[in-house]
Amino acid sequence: MPGFRQKVAGFIQKLANPPDPSAAPPSKSGSYEQKKSPQTRSSDFFIQKYLTEQENGRTEPKIVHGRTPGQLPPSAIGPLSRPVLSAMTGPCGGLTTVNKKRRHLSISDPDVRFIDTADEESPPGTKDANSNTSTVNCNLLPTSPAPLQKCESTPNATGYTRVCPGDPVAGVVDWDKPTPTAYGKSVSLYERHPVTGVPAGEPIADCFAVVAREDSAILVLADGVNWGAKASLAARAAVHGCVDYLNQALYNHKLSSTTDAFVALLRSFNAAHNLILEENGMLTTLTAVLILPLIAPRRYVACACNVGDSLAYVFSHKHGVREITQGSHDVHRMRDMRDALGALGPVDGTNPELANLTCAMTELDPGDIVFITSDGVSDNLDPVVGKFTGLNGVLAEQRHKLGLLRTEDLLRNGVSGKGPPVKSARALTDLMIDFVTRLTSAKRHLLEDADLYPPTSNPEVNPESLSMSLHKQVSPGPLMFSSAVFEVACELILIISLRYFLKNDVTHSRRPSQLW
Repeated sequence: MPGFRQKVAGFIQKLANPPDPSAAPPSKSGSYEQKKSPQTRSSDFFIQKYLTEQENGRTEPKIVHGRTPGQLPPSAIGPLSRPVLSAMTGPCGGLTTVNKKRRHLSISDPDVRFIDTADEESPPGTKDANSNTSTVNCNLLPTSPAPLQKCESTPNATGYTRVCPGDPVAGVVDWDKPTPTAYGKSVSLYERHPVTGVPAGEPIADCFAVVAREDSAILVLADGVNWGAKASLAARAAVHGCVDYLNQALYNHKLSSTTDAFVALLRSFNAAHNLILEENGMLTTLTAVLILPLIAPRRYVACACNVGDSLAYVFSHKHGVREITQGSHDVHRMRDMRDALGALGPVDGTNPELANLTCAMTELDPGDIVFITSDGVSDNLDPVVGKFTGLNGVLAEQRHKLGLLRTEDLLRNGVSGKGPPVKSARALTDLMIDFVTRLTSAKRHLLEDADLYPPTSNPEVNPESLSMSLHKQVSPGPLMFSSAVFEVACELILIISLRYFLKNDVTHSRRPSQLW
């Protein structure tokens, strides 16, 4: 059976050369076109769905976004269960490798409240904002909740203490509890040096964490900006600070509405930024998604907050794929994939870059899969990067829509086009990892060719700088944009996904299997 690209190429060729309506049908009964049913030919191509406007009539849950919690309509949240059923972080220890000397900081400290107490003026173009929302509950986090309390010997909250073995790290005792329904993976798509065997871009600059409970979940991903140990440190510190704050704020205090959840999300971003500064890290993107139960039975909501270009999605078997974080970038303008748009860490002195900081929410159905990707995945799902269309052949809005339809086609039909659709978080993760690995294999193998690395007598030559110079040699001159896209598309990739079940379904996965 032809591959995914061959099917799309064949379909585009048919569009470019439509058959003559007056021509008689072929007489050979054994022809390929007669053997293949019309439904198979016309129903499974994401490009055909878009061109025939089949998607325009499809209704899907609305995505509401804004800059501040007050710009989003509040929804009442039901009670949350506290026991952790599944937890996972990575790569190589993930958030557990930072903040080993834990700061005693109350979550009501003013230092972790500057983001949500900033200017409340909303930028033009905020969609579906509710101007009559209730007042933000600033007393959501009372002082000194256990176990984060200031020591008497350190009244200014500057003291540190070692964490004893068995103590919770970022609010979780055991971070090695993956399940098929709550899973994450981080893989490097960079080439290895053919002589030294050292992967380009080491250490991995991504970090993720997922914590699943009976009726709620926390998903966090950070993608360090550029290469190096400082970028990796920033990502791990950001995830640690964010998850630690959310575990304390959400499960030690009652949330009344999604407004309170967004206040906690914004303050967790400030906690993440502060920990980056404490650990002397550099810059990183950060995306966090909370999955919470609503008061209405069998209804859930995904509350997302992000800065940078790490994006969050929902895959629904009923509604397809939609991007929760689409408000953080203008879908009506072509993206510069070299620009992260925002970052935590010391961008300007000790201040972060919050230009595209966005809060967003959408309702979920039981069985939906929520996942976060770094740009190493999302850029490879772009139709222009995948060479399914040219940059001048589509508008920005069309490009975004085609990317979502392409992702949906992949999750429903697989790489081979034979299916079946993914039904678990781990299946989704493995499928996307396999897809982007295949898509970038040719360029990766080219850069691993030993003939591209001439012998040098200078022992001080940096393999990473040599690799970057080879990137430019492989794609010179007019292909400069393609080279930049390739550098982004071959970055470290990371997916966090969680298939959300009803309470009576979660009990089947209480005993986590060792998958990673």
